[in-house]
Parts: sequence; C-alpha cells; structure tokens
Amino acid sequence: MRIKPRCSAMPAPKLFRPKLKDGETLVLEGQGGFKFHERSGWKVTLFFLTSQRLIGCQLQKITLEIPVESILGITSATQVYIMRKREILSIACSQGTHGGKAGHVWFVINDMAIWKNALYRLALLKVDEALIETIGRDIGADSRDILWYLWHHRHGAINDLARLIQAENHRDVLMLIQDEINPVAEKRAGCPILSFERSRMDPQTGETIGYAWWMMGIPTADFSRPDRLLDIVDEGDYIQVILEVKQVEKSDLNLHVSRNRLVISSEKPGHQWTETFQLPADVTYDHHDLHLRNQLLEIRLSKAKT
Repeated sequence: MRIKPRCSAMPAPKLFRPKLKDGETLVLEGQGGFKFHERSGWKVTLFFLTSQRLIGCQLQKITLEIPVESILGITSATQVYIMRKREILSIACSQGTHGGKAGHVWFVINDMAIWKNALYRLALLKVDEALIETIGRDIGADSRDILWYLWHHRHGAINDLARLIQAENHRDVLMLIQDEINPVAEKRAGCPILSFERSRMDPQTGETIGYAWWMMGIPTADFSRPDRLLDIVDEGDYIQVILEVKQVEKSDLNLHVSRNRLVISSEKPGHQWTETFQLPADVTYDHHDLHLRNQLLEIRLSKAKT
C-alpha cells in the first residue's frame, strides 16, 4: 500500500529583506558568498546592493553590511568556490562591517561583471570636469550637450534631454546615451557614466527624483593636496567643521546632512564639486551656522538629540 505524504499546513518562510533607509534605493540582489579571512570558509549569503550599502543576509538577519562610502578599493582574483574556479572580489573598506572589522572582505556572486561594475560606479568612480571634457572630445555635438547638461544638473528626465537637443523622439536620446556616450565613458573612466534610475534621492535637495538619467560617480574637486586645511572637532553639543575652499563664494555652496554624513557642494560654473565628510556623531541641519572668510569655510552643526 502506498502512503500519500501529507501536505504541511505551515506556510513557507518569507524571504528576509533588509529595511531600506530614507532615500536608499535597491540596485541589485542575488546569491553568493563572502568571508572575512582569505583562508576561511565561504558563507553562502543573499546579497543586496543599494545606493548606500552592500548588505548580506542569512536566514532572518543581516550578517554583512558595508557602507559604499567606506569602500577604498576593489581587486579581483581567481579562487575555488563550490568546486570550481570563480572570479573573487577583495573589497577593502575603512569602516567596520556587520560581523567583522575594517579591512578586507572577500566576495563572490553570480553575474560578477554586473556587480563589479555597479560597486565601482557607486563607491570608486570619481568624476571631474577634466574627465567630462575628455569624454566630450570623442562624441558628437548632441551627445556633448547631454553630457554637460547632466554634469551641471546631476540628473534629467528624458523629456528634458530630448528638448535640449531638439530630438524628434526619446529613442534618439537613448541611442546617443547607449551607443555613444556610455561606450566612450567606459573606455575613459572604466565604466558607463550615465545611468537610468526609476527612483533616486538627490543628496543636495533631499528630493526623490523618479524616472531620470543620472550622472554616475561623485563630482570632485582637487582635495588631494596634503597641505589642505581640514579640521573636524567634537565640541560637546555641536560638531565644528573647518576646511579650505578656493574660488567660491558662500552663495555658491549647498549643504546636506544625513545623520553623521555631511555633503558640501559648489554650484559655481567652472568650479562645481561635491565633498562628503563622515562626522563623529549624528547631527541636525536645524540652527546650523556657516561662515566663509579668507577661503576658510566654518560650519557648526548641532548634535542630534538621542
């Protein structure tokens, strides 16, 4: 006599998904593995790459969390993973990760080329005016207009881009981006520089922008000089930030605060840049003070109440 197995009345467990922060958007998700030490065993994990974090989840909890702004470098090598050789990424990070210390995390996943490209664009791609000029020399006039528009505005709806170049339809804009601008950018910058996003927060305004093309990477100024003055001091009830800025006025500058992250940007034509600072405590934008004297920018931000 054959006994028919009974169906379980228990529902299948729901897939655990990490809660996204305000303004955070999901970029990629997939299954792979990670480890904190090169010689240790792999931990099979479900990964989520967002606009702010690389997150690894096992069962019903987060076991890996790396803020993208803390990623210092990405290198690849070939190692054995589940009985065959695979491309492995070694991610160097400056901040501690969930379950590990600052240092390196080894990471492997399906569709590695897509993940590697996305991680590079989110964490390491630096964009300045010289790069835009270099790309612009190798593309046509309409493509150049689109590129410079997105450099100045950071994002643009396809309707705006079509009007900019007087295109008859959206397809003409898409072809310029996909067949001309991004391929040249990949040669010059190592990856495509324009990306379509269904929803993304503008860090300068806090506004969520839907269905638009974005300039990838972080616009940068020349902040690499060793003699540049930068001082971040915890003064008890507030955080004091003093830094050297050149060739800008107070009216050119925009500030954005998100917990312990301060973003300063300049909108002055020819001197556009964005700089991000990690502060020693969460702060609030309310009642802030900002002064610019003799090329020294002083910012006082009150600590957030806990």
